[in-house]
Amino acid sequence: MVSDDNRAMLRAVPLFSDVRAEELTALAGRLRRRSFRRGEVIIHRGDPAGALHIIRSGRVKITLPSEEGDETVLALLGEGACFGEVAALDGGPRSATVTSVEPTETLSLLRDDLLSFARESPDFALALITTLAARLRRADEWLEDAYFQDLDTRMARRLLELADDHGRETPQGIEVELPLTQSDLAGMLGATRVSVNRLLGVYQDARLIALGRGTFTILKPETLRERAGR
Repeated sequence: MVSDDNRAMLRAVPLFSDVRAEELTALAGRLRRRSFRRGEVIIHRGDPAGALHIIRSGRVKITLPSEEGDETVLALLGEGACFGEVAALDGGPRSATVTSVEPTETLSLLRDDLLSFARESPDFALALITTLAARLRRADEWLEDAYFQDLDTRMARRLLELADDHGRETPQGIEVELPLTQSDLAGMLGATRVSVNRLLGVYQDARLIALGRGTFTILKPETLRERAGR
């Protein structure tokens, strides 16, 4: 039964969607289910290479901690997303810290199993390259934003991205459950908490968004896209 569950989960993950059925079954048998409490660190930056993780349920944040104790939030990942593949592939130390922002369950695949499967399955190897290329492209876009765009533009773009990745349609607009603090959001934008809080207030006063407890709703997505330059 566990193998059937794992196989169904893998089939729903874009990284494994084109893998042949017999290969998927063999891979599902190698997965290990792991559970994490809210706020638990799954991976520390600098840890030795280990497993690739697939999020079965819950969400995690990917961060870069600074020596001063601050952190930059690189991404918020939910069900079906993968993390840890870079270090698992090249054998180097972990490049970022991964923390569960709500109770989270993952399916982990050990590095040796991942490398063996990539050698055996050209379809999977190609999907892995595509996934890494998409992640690199997004990192380049964020870096460009940080250097060339003002906070208003960066804020609009991040809120739209969060809506694309985690939102759901409601009669009021696109609602996003956001298990991040305003400090986390500030870290994601490369700004101070005070400036982020002030700009969120401007957006709310303009009826672009509605803020709730642990949620925000985009009320005027087209107007927000205009502010984002998209």
